Amino acid sequence: MPERDEVQIARWDAIREQVGDGLRQMRGHGRSQAQLAYEMDELGFHVSQSMVSRYEQGQGEVPLSLERMVGWALCCDALSSGHLREMLELGGYSLPWTIGDMKQFDLLLRKFRSMSRADQMVLRRRMLWHLLGVQPRPLGAARELAL
Repeated sequence: MPERDEVQIARWDAIREQVGDGLRQMRGHGRSQAQLAYEMDELGFHVSQSMVSRYEQGQGEVPLSLERMVGWALCCDALSSGHLREMLELGGYSLPWTIGDMKQFDLLLRKFRSMSRADQMVLRRRMLWHLLGVQPRPLGAARELAL
């Protein structure tokens, strides 16, 4: 096993329980593991309910990426939570947004909960891209790349 992988594994082993606790706190009592797994899957992350459970118990074998941590918080309306900031710090990640910005994103997400599920998912995907600084590609560009 390459040395870098061993270091990453050791680092994940040291923080996975703290990350699990943060994930559980972000989900809170208002959202079930099944609902979160469904929303994460709709967002493009292939996450099952059992994976949600394992990560929340600190048993996830693979470290969570920045994208998955932010996606998790996005699905839980918890972008401004101290738990997300703590997990990002533990993982060595950062986002270029203030706490006030993140609170505004959370308010926007809550406001649009009355929209159809499909419209909510479009909003969440765009917000995820925006938060991570990724520009969505026009449909034509994706077709050109496939050719």
